[in-house]
Amino acid sequence: MKKLIIGIAALMLVANVAAAGQKHGKPGHPDNTKGQKADEKNQKKDIKQDVKADKRDLKQDNAELHRLRADLKEAEAARDQARIARDRAAIQRLEADMGADRADIRQDKGEAKAVGKHHKKNK
Repeated sequence: MKKLIIGIAALMLVANVAAAGQKHGKPGHPDNTKGQKADEKNQKKDIKQDVKADKRDLKQDNAELHRLRADLKEAEAARDQARIARDRAAIQRLEADMGADRADIRQDKGEAKAVGKHHKKNK
């Protein structure tokens, strides 16, 4: 949910910057280029911080996955069917969550690149 809100805010910021750059019908008017550059720089910085936080979460999830796999091995050795089923389900959920997190990281990196390209197009 946090990533969705940040993504929407980023898109709104880009739209506002684009609208502000069309002063007197001239895209990228010189009066607004410094402000646009500062906004884009701050936006890129925010996205990079989000990516770093997402990577930390992914590492924590990976450690949790290793723990769950070790628990699964113990359950299999003990032949405890209830624990085996519970651990397998938890592993599946965690792997799906990690896949979604990886996709979010890729998307955020793409948005960071797009922010810089937006300014270059308006010159």
